[in-house]
Amino acid sequence: MRSFLMALAAPLLAGHAFAQGAVQAPAGDYVLDRTHASLEWKGLHNGLAWYSARFTNFDIKLTFNPADVTKSKVTATIDPKSIETDFEKTRPAGNTEDFNAVLANGERYFNAGKFPTITFVSTAVTKTGDRTGRMTGNLTFLGVTKPVTLDVSYIGNRNDPRSQKHKVGFQATGTINKTQWGMAPGGSIADNIKIEINAEMVQK
Repeated sequence: MRSFLMALAAPLLAGHAFAQGAVQAPAGDYVLDRTHASLEWKGLHNGLAWYSARFTNFDIKLTFNPADVTKSKVTATIDPKSIETDFEKTRPAGNTEDFNAVLANGERYFNAGKFPTITFVSTAVTKTGDRTGRMTGNLTFLGVTKPVTLDVSYIGNRNDPRSQKHKVGFQATGTINKTQWGMAPGGSIADNIKIEINAEMVQK
């Protein structure tokens, strides 16, 4: 999940003209362009290969201050019931298990019936390079809130001719240890989970 939080920080850097001739992104509130966003996580399966899954229902909001990006703010919410794997397409013949539901609702996993929302609220942003930054914030899931830090890469910004609004794009990555939020240790998926978010944000 560390990669998840990193992606959220990227738009905070959008106020700087990172590329020669780039137009500075305007200040104000930005919302997620849901059709051009992804939130993927990966866990090492049995020590052999990275198993990947994704959340298909999530939201990100950005309040952007180009004069001082450290004063910008990011919040995000995730619906754990929206977890999606490729198991249904790849499961052995005759296997009818709904593995998405097992992950979403199982007490060893996201336990979405008891904890229906995962949230992130940024608390600090720093710039580490022309197109990179680091964002720290509070991640809450399974009823536990702990700070995490994400690495962020700013992709760019442009005026969208269809919406007539400005957009910024970013990627955030990080790693978290699932047991720190109370998820059961061990099992086939290793404790350290990688997260990657890619998203376009559009002026509200």
